[in-house]
Amino acid sequence: MASKNHTISKIIAKTLIRVLVIILAFSVYLYFAKGDQLSTTLHFENLWSLVFPFLLFIIVFVLMFLTLKHKFAHSDINWLFSLSCLFFVIYLILLYSRIYPLI
Repeated sequence: MASKNHTISKIIAKTLIRVLVIILAFSVYLYFAKGDQLSTTLHFENLWSLVFPFLLFIIVFVLMFLTLKHKFAHSDINWLFSLSCLFFVIYLILLYSRIYPLI
């Protein structure tokens, strides 16, 4: 019998996987629909500002791989994935809110 904490971590991890896929699908849509406008209007003055979001991206996908590999069996990995995915989703929403008005 699974504990209540494990059940909650499974539900949250599954929900955040779905939210992450929806948000990343939106970025793919923006790229294919308005990619030419993005390339002319969007630029980053300091490339070091992309290092930590890229590291967060790698961490989220490594934890997602581990979570899916173990089929949500380890609640500690579920919680780590949920926390990192939440930060990544918030970052993407803030990034999209700055990019979308430009195009």
